[in-house]
Amino acid sequence: MIDLRNVLRTSATVPVQAHWDPIENTTHNLHWATEEKFNRSKAQWQEPVDMTWREWLVLFNPGPAHPLKNYSTKDFQVFLPPSTVNVGDVWDLEPEGTLPFLRQFHPGATQKEAKACLRAIASEYADIVFRIHARFTLNASIDAYLRPAQFTGHIIINLDTGTIDQWTLSLPNRNSNVDMGAFRSFDIGFVPRMELYSLSETHPKSMDWETAITAEEVGKKFQDAFYKFSEIEWTPIEDAVERAKALNRPIHAVLLFGVLDDESC
Repeated sequence: MIDLRNVLRTSATVPVQAHWDPIENTTHNLHWATEEKFNRSKAQWQEPVDMTWREWLVLFNPGPAHPLKNYSTKDFQVFLPPSTVNVGDVWDLEPEGTLPFLRQFHPGATQKEAKACLRAIASEYADIVFRIHARFTLNASIDAYLRPAQFTGHIIINLDTGTIDQWTLSLPNRNSNVDMGAFRSFDIGFVPRMELYSLSETHPKSMDWETAITAEEVGKKFQDAFYKFSEIEWTPIEDAVERAKALNRPIHAVLLFGVLDDESC
């Protein structure tokens, strides 16, 4: 068992850079609606809306609230385990500690759920991977929100110096990685880059970890921790068809749009 609760022993400043690209595309063009469509949606809303079409166009592409923000090393204590752990163990993260980082993107950030996992350990370094599900309220008066699929990141700690050598948090770069809504209309889209990263990266390019698991193994542990459905034993469709024939039973098919194992569907 490894005790990482008190490894951050300094209060040194850690500058964190933010990037937030505009939405590149959506299914129903909610983020770039025409003035006619905006006025039609606005007229159907139950309360008067004090918003112009031009304001609407920038609503879903605000950019980071703080492009550069300084944190104390102690602020990153939230990502450390609350008790002793082994490599591969998963634990919950407290919302109060992670929200300041999310609000570097936008002050309307709220955290739904967050977990971390000790991925690797060496005599000098520890690598912790984390995953956060968050929601950004862009305008409460019209129920406008942006919900990223997930944020993933990691923190590499220098155990000798008690400092942070690297910290990142980012939205997966794949198509359909955000949900959004306003005026009771909903859409799904793609943000090419939404990322926070520390500017104090000093660790070696490669490390000889004493104990480690792969990124794929971490992903499976998070899937099991976040989603009950991961316990289902999935059967290839070809095998299901043959089994249905053998048992003389129908197949109940469900068509899904998107993926199951994150918050964007």
